[in-house]
Amino acid sequence: MEPPEQLKEKVLSEKRLTNRLRLVTTRLQDAQQEHLWAIAAAKSEGLSIRKIAAATGLSSSRVHQLLHTNEALQLPQWLTSVSDSQSNRDQQSLSKEIQSLKKFQQRLAEESEVMRWCIGWLEQLACGERVVINLRAESDSRTAFVGVDQKWVLRVLNRIAADLDQLSGYSTTHEEGNAGVEPIIAGIKHRQRLAEPEPELSSLSQREQRAILREKMGLSPY
Repeated sequence: MEPPEQLKEKVLSEKRLTNRLRLVTTRLQDAQQEHLWAIAAAKSEGLSIRKIAAATGLSSSRVHQLLHTNEALQLPQWLTSVSDSQSNRDQQSLSKEIQSLKKFQQRLAEESEVMRWCIGWLEQLACGERVVINLRAESDSRTAFVGVDQKWVLRVLNRIAADLDQLSGYSTTHEEGNAGVEPIIAGIKHRQRLAEPEPELSSLSQREQRAILREKMGLSPY
């Protein structure tokens, strides 16, 4: 006769194994039921038996056989509702993303237009010309003409910069953006941002010359 401790451990072990088998069996049954419902739902949505068979790894005859079982014929109504609901949510989400993108693009286009105004004003001011603008919209029959000076243009550009920071979702300084970047590469990008031409290659090291040439060719600097 086994000692009480060993007998107790044996009973507990058998109980654990039995519970595990029951759990696995339940999961298997649930998976098989969901598998069958997925096949039936796909067929009800218009997917051909051949495509269902290819997606599930079953033969067409086996898919046809499963679709004629009582479980498949009793496809729960809520399953179709869930599928329709998910499809509607996906379409709504996509529509919102498209609308958001269009608004973002429109804002950028508006900012670009005002920046071009600023460029034109600065060019006129640099030539000693007087710049006069209308503060009322084109659709307004009334007018409100005022003179524009350099301080005015700078104020507009500062406003544009602030709005672009808001559109980007974050604001960082140029130095922080270049932290940890190879100085030569950072220098190339910095001059590009300033619309400054590259220095004469003869005044640079071979490494700098190679980095600039590769950048112009659209290649990695190294």
